[in-house]
Amino acid sequence: MESPVTAKAALLQALASGPGYGLDLIERVKKQTNMAVELGQGSVYPALRDLEEDGLLESYEGEPMPERGGRPRRYYKLTALGAKAAMVQREVVFGLFGMPEVAR
Repeated sequence: MESPVTAKAALLQALASGPGYGLDLIERVKKQTNMAVELGQGSVYPALRDLEEDGLLESYEGEPMPERGGRPRRYYKLTALGAKAAMVQREVVFGLFGMPEVAR
């Protein structure tokens, strides 16, 4: 069954808990949704680029890593606009399902 959650929406929510890199975010989404949403690399990286182009994310390079042949990881974090978008997104979902205020 296809997930009702888009990669962009899931990534915004995952990044609300702090910066991360692609594979970390894939695992974070899995964990946060109790494995109900599993994102593939083929959808995550284009979604991250789109979110960055939309001004919702910023990316930066971490320290070079010997286990990656000296290449750094690319990390992503929410911008102020992205944090606001993630919060609005949560409010809409809670509102749709009539979830009580305390669940937020």
